[in-house]
Amino acid sequence: MTPCSPERIAVIVGDLALAEALLQSMTVAVRSPRVSLPVDGDAWALFEQSLDAAIRDIDRHPRGRLFRRLIEFGPRNPDEPESITSDGSTVLSDPECGACVEFIYSHMVNRFKGELAELLAVEPCLDLVEDLVGEGRLPPGVRLYWGDVVRQRRRVRGSEGDRWGGFVKGADGLLAEVTAASSGAGDHVTVHGLVEVKSMRQSTKRIVGQLGRHAIRLGGGVMLGDRVFGTDQSTQALVRIIVQPSAWRLSRDWESVATDKGRKLVVRRTDTAPPPNQTEQIGNGLWKMKLAWSEETLAQAAYDMTFWYMSQVGGYVYADRMLPDAWRAMTSEEAGYNAIKMMLYYILLRPISERQARIATRLYNVYCFGYPLGADSRQMLWPEDFPD
Repeated sequence: MTPCSPERIAVIVGDLALAEALLQSMTVAVRSPRVSLPVDGDAWALFEQSLDAAIRDIDRHPRGRLFRRLIEFGPRNPDEPESITSDGSTVLSDPECGACVEFIYSHMVNRFKGELAELLAVEPCLDLVEDLVGEGRLPPGVRLYWGDVVRQRRRVRGSEGDRWGGFVKGADGLLAEVTAASSGAGDHVTVHGLVEVKSMRQSTKRIVGQLGRHAIRLGGGVMLGDRVFGTDQSTQALVRIIVQPSAWRLSRDWESVATDKGRKLVVRRTDTAPPPNQTEQIGNGLWKMKLAWSEETLAQAAYDMTFWYMSQVGGYVYADRMLPDAWRAMTSEEAGYNAIKMMLYYILLRPISERQARIATRLYNVYCFGYPLGADSRQMLWPEDFPD
């Protein structure tokens, strides 16, 4: 088995320093006896589970197949007339092109951002839980149930009033204590707290409201792993933990570096290390945690992860296919990288909405020139915009 290393994670997230932080947080999590994770094993097993969960979500999304068609067949040629329909299996219609770029921007990138934030948050959340146990604010037997381990019932509105529906994803973290029932009726769980992790900065009031809705849903019971429990808790006494990224920005300074394949744009990194995770109590039973890593860092890594995913799709699409002459020196994965940039360029020549054109421009710029240089520009960037 290949050992988990920062370099192995960095191939996917595109940032070695961030990969080191992810590995540190995941290693603490898998070694802790106080946390229940979605998977058993080492840090790589946890990272792979998180990555697979995001990819499954993308694949199962109604527009997931649309995305694969984009890589394989792309849009219609720029000189063809407007097309509002397609055969549903090959070349995309113009509305499908617009829907596809919105899917990449609004779903794929955000899905990967969310997974990264949760992996970074588990270590500082465990640290806080240990402190609260030591201070007597939480019982010694409390555990932190994390991520996909936690399921809560959804509320279904009906003509005869609300009722409990099936189990769906719950809070990002649940502080709970499972105890054996003396009556022989089975174990039950006492919930002591909730955790909500955000990959972007939002108002505290809004997140507290979301935690409140999670607390109400506890009335329908909770599923921890594959076990269903009724709950015994007072929503007023719950510990509530909010986790958000920092606000610092990535460097926009760049230099042109010679490589064996020509010149490459490299963004100059600052020598200053990210600030440590910060935790403060901001209310009665309410803690706010600021991750060392910023929202822009998570966004950059999420774009890199979508780009990596595109290479995997490209590897599948081009594995048994003759590559165009200009691509003959590429691997099938490199062809996948090249295909998405080419397809985005052609989409911008098709009749799509103004909003979709802005999104496609942003995606094209980021994939061609990197997040720090591509995210701010509303116009399509060219190599001439970055003279040597």
